[in-house]
Amino acid sequence: MTPNLLNDDGSASMATLLMMSHHAFRRDLGRLLRAVERDVSNAGLLQAEWKGLRTALHSHHTIEDTAMFPGLRKDHPETSATIDNLAADHHRIDPLLVRGDAAFGQLARMRLAALDVLRELIALLTPHLAAEEAEIVPHLRATKGFPPPSNDAEAVMYAQGFAWSSHGIAPEVLARVDEMLPPLLREKLPAARDAFNHKAAQTYPYEMPLASLTPVP
Repeated sequence: MTPNLLNDDGSASMATLLMMSHHAFRRDLGRLLRAVERDVSNAGLLQAEWKGLRTALHSHHTIEDTAMFPGLRKDHPETSATIDNLAADHHRIDPLLVRGDAAFGQLARMRLAALDVLRELIALLTPHLAAEEAEIVPHLRATKGFPPPSNDAEAVMYAQGFAWSSHGIAPEVLARVDEMLPPLLREKLPAARDAFNHKAAQTYPYEMPLASLTPVP
């Protein structure tokens, strides 16, 4: 069963933020695959999309392995087997990212290789994200609030990350997410979201707007 982004009481939590990133991975892999299948004449835009996606994936998994999973394993030892499997998946993803870098670096010549990488990532991440949502997300529902950025530059960086994960999420979810964010970050979000939405419309003009209530687009 696909979980809701918001808690049962309608509030946002760290679970919401994690699942919004899951939504973004599914969204970006799907639309990048469809774009490469359709046409690679805009190779520069597609290469930039790949670079952003692979950076987000690697960073996400590094944070899980080094910051999130150790604490969960300690506080909830029943998650240990799931965490072991998720960590193993992370090691399987890394070589795919390297292959993707090579394929997207020469996209016109290596289009089929790029498609293979995207399809393999989707096949790997589909059960991986579902396992996180079933076994990890319930333990994050009670954690609310987001640490304040230490300075203006950090607030801009966080806002860009939230703009990426916000794209295609239903407005009622984003309203609850914004409530849990510190003021300095919250005030940077409108400009960051506008910039991301504009870039997405240029890169994926054939994609329909989304308004998701779950981590599955």
